[in-house]
Amino acid sequence: MCIWSGDSLRTCFSFTVVAFFLTFVFVDGVVQEIKENRAFKQKIDFPDFGHYNGNFIKNIPDSVLPIDDREKRIIAVGDIHGMNSSLTELLDEIHYDSERDSLIHVGDLETRATIHDSIDVLSFMSSNKILGVRGNNDQKVIEWRAWMDWILSLPGGEEWLSVMDKRWPNLDGDKRLQRVELENWFKTSKYASWKKMVPAGWHPLGNHYRVARAMSPGLFEYLISLPLVLHSPTGHMVFVHAGLLSSHPKLQASDPRQPLSHWPTVDDQHDIAKLRNQQELAVLTEIPENKDPWTVTNIKSSQLWNDTMSKCSGNSGEAYQSSSLPCYPFTVVYGHAAGRGLDIKRWSIGLDTGCSYGRRLSAVVLDESSFSSATYQFGDNKHVRAPQSQEIDFGDNGQARIVSVSCA
Repeated sequence: MCIWSGDSLRTCFSFTVVAFFLTFVFVDGVVQEIKENRAFKQKIDFPDFGHYNGNFIKNIPDSVLPIDDREKRIIAVGDIHGMNSSLTELLDEIHYDSERDSLIHVGDLETRATIHDSIDVLSFMSSNKILGVRGNNDQKVIEWRAWMDWILSLPGGEEWLSVMDKRWPNLDGDKRLQRVELENWFKTSKYASWKKMVPAGWHPLGNHYRVARAMSPGLFEYLISLPLVLHSPTGHMVFVHAGLLSSHPKLQASDPRQPLSHWPTVDDQHDIAKLRNQQELAVLTEIPENKDPWTVTNIKSSQLWNDTMSKCSGNSGEAYQSSSLPCYPFTVVYGHAAGRGLDIKRWSIGLDTGCSYGRRLSAVVLDESSFSSATYQFGDNKHVRAPQSQEIDFGDNGQARIVSVSCA
């Protein structure tokens, strides 16, 4: 109760104003917190972080194929995982010339080396517009970066990410024991409600998160420009990160629903190039698993691929036996399966030789002799000679060379 006289009145009035102000701030804060909690309690409608955008299959331009040009080469390199110095050593070993050669990667460019080295690999690929496909690790980086861009668009999102970066600069969110502290912080800090903005099963501050956080918008644009499959109709080869299925796994090889069980319907049944192109497209687009991003970035199926391709008998015009198929085989080049090491079969080439585990980084080198029946030897071109190499059969009647370097 205020006494209406002199200084006491002024003191009482000041106290009342301050009390009113504090009450207003407290009530307003409570109301805002209630609103935020209600918003976060609602089911989060996450955007699509995948960034596939229909960018599933791309054709390799015929202009890069070393057909009728002994100066051109295609160099396809296996999983790099940020091992930048090993990539440099491999390209030096092959005498890579960006003016003449076309480099193709099979995905997983980053995340198992330092963040700096991962960014260097991405920068090299992006600045040189290198052809390639997405790997499962590339996809995780894409999804984290898309998530970050979404979070940064929300009020308070930039502050939240910055606080986490500063508080745990060295925490590895990929390791369960190391993320316990982060989980506990989510429960008790003023940022607790933001935990609901992280999709189930995602763990901030892991390697994929940190590469995504560190890369520039240009590197992000390069990653999302990568397709899941690169196809060369003229070269009769496909590049993919993990693998493809050559047939429906639940149907007999001779079932009419199988893409390679019959010749496609084309105007000229003697147009072999068109027949082959149509069959290859059918394998890529009519087998449901081959249209699933998870399948082509994670499956390990080279044996099934080779079993089917070995049954292709071409367009001989003869009656097909039960063990043969009316088709032409084509080659798949892939990575992902480091446990297998270099995995060379007649119609598939597995290039992940475990560089990030201290083993080797490998590439397959294709030149004119890979796409023709020329009589000269593959090694006639001095630039392809390398001590750590082996020659293999490739395509219809061609040859290729595998080159590897040790990884420290």
